[in-house]
Amino acid sequence: MSENLDSQVEEVSPEVYRRRRIMALLVLVLALLLIIGLISWLAGRGESDSASPAATTSSSAEAFSDFSQRATDSASPSESASASESTGPTESASEAPSATESAEPTESVPASTEPAETAEPTPSEPTTPVAAVACTAADLQVNLTADSTSYAAGQNPALAVTYTNTSGAPCTVTGGANNVDVNITSGPAQVFNYAKCHANPAEDAEVAAGATNTTPLTWNRSLNVLGCDTTETIKPGYYWATATVNGVSSQPVRIIVTG
Repeated sequence: MSENLDSQVEEVSPEVYRRRRIMALLVLVLALLLIIGLISWLAGRGESDSASPAATTSSSAEAFSDFSQRATDSASPSESASASESTGPTESASEAPSATESAEPTESVPASTEPAETAEPTPSEPTTPVAAVACTAADLQVNLTADSTSYAAGQNPALAVTYTNTSGAPCTVTGGANNVDVNITSGPAQVFNYAKCHANPAEDAEVAAGATNTTPLTWNRSLNVLGCDTTETIKPGYYWATATVNGVSSQPVRIIVTG
């Protein structure tokens, strides 16, 4: 079998090998030509595609130029000529600087620094104060208190007169605190009167609405009904004291003297 293969190899001549090589070379050349042709065709197509938009742009520009030309033709020659003259670049460029140079800056009005005059307040007419009326029993509430209910020998009763303006308006007390009076009796007999020996003149006192005033005083047990200079004193017993302010009296208070 090996002999048959050797015989077949020997039968292929050099001429056959040369033909085969030539055929392979031709196939290779044809392939190269095809590749080169394909590349050239693709390159030419790309150039044609890029040139077509430019042509389209120029054609569209020409269309618009024709359109503007028709609009110009529709206008009158005199008007188009005057418009071209008035809108020439040389004249408009030369006129712009002159307009700028001829314009003068506007003078600003200085702000006023003077203060605005303020209206003077109109003086109000003085109102006459309403004079307070004298306190009456309808205005005052008078109370008398003692510091104790009974007093031994050597103890003097300490009294306090309190009066309150219960009205809604002020009223006056004639003589002020000096117009406060305390009257002490023993049965029907008068024993002591505070105002009898304290008649010092004084100005009237105004009591505001709702205000309360208190006047303290002490009874030294004297029988001043016999005179302000008397040295006579009371004896042990029961006594009644009543306070009066501006004619308004309090309820009587009992004082017991034991010694």
